[in-house]
Amino acid sequence: MNTSHSVSVPYRTPQGPPAPKRRAALIIGGTGALLAVALMVWVLRGDDHSSAPGAVGAGGTVAVGHIHGIGIDPGNDRLYVGAHEGVFAVGDSGEVQPVGTERFDTMGFTVAGPGRFLASGHPQLDSNRAPHLGLFESSDTAATWSSASLEGEADFHALDSTETRIWGADSVGGRLLTSSDGREWDLLAEGQFIDVAADPTDPERALATDSTGRLRSYAATGDESGLSGAPVLTFLDWPTDDELGGLAPDGTTLLSRDQGATWQTRARLPGSPSAFEAGDEAWYAASDAGLFTSSDDGATWTPLFTYQGTP
Repeated sequence: MNTSHSVSVPYRTPQGPPAPKRRAALIIGGTGALLAVALMVWVLRGDDHSSAPGAVGAGGTVAVGHIHGIGIDPGNDRLYVGAHEGVFAVGDSGEVQPVGTERFDTMGFTVAGPGRFLASGHPQLDSNRAPHLGLFESSDTAATWSSASLEGEADFHALDSTETRIWGADSVGGRLLTSSDGREWDLLAEGQFIDVAADPTDPERALATDSTGRLRSYAATGDESGLSGAPVLTFLDWPTDDELGGLAPDGTTLLSRDQGATWQTRARLPGSPSAFEAGDEAWYAASDAGLFTSSDDGATWTPLFTYQGTP
């Protein structure tokens, strides 16, 4: 595996057997379905935002834009989203409130612990920061942010974490990375990835969806394997050992209670999906139609807010 490209922090190759060489992210000449999913990477996780329409919720209309990440802070049980216009807190009735003063284009977002947020993306226009934020970190519930690593070199379009490990899909380098401290990173695979979900029972393992919608398992050592029989997925989350949820490209919700061996088809999310989070008490999903919640593991979806226009 070639890891000779320059990075701004110590960069390690995983210990253990090397991972096989990756195929090109966009599979030319493959089936129409897989090609369509590959093209959707640029729609679902792309950097191009022509506008930032308002989220119409209980508190009125707030400019939010396309949502790329959803998280629940265990310190206050509040819901947060990372979007084109920054990070926002969302109330139970759909009221939306911007958090902090730095309105950066949040391309990746996850809650790593009480008050601790991880993000990535691009700075606001009047910022002196590099055009790619790398791993961005907040320890005060998004009030302030600082660079943790890979500033100017990585743009994580998907992030997930456990207490001991961070997983990220870097769209700039076309690579899946992992880190135990957010400073030094291990290369797990090359190619474009849509989403990543950490194993809730094994901090050294995560699942990721590649650009064709295939679901694959990755260990921090570099070992990789496929999940035979898994449906084509874009976004996924893995809150408990017996609850693995995901969204198909058309917004169909899928649920597995046996770690991905078999899947149940649930309700279809309105619109084209852009983010997904499965919490202890509710699921949350974002699309170009708005932000939705489900209290029955995706069997039904209720809007928290809808968009005035299309993000």
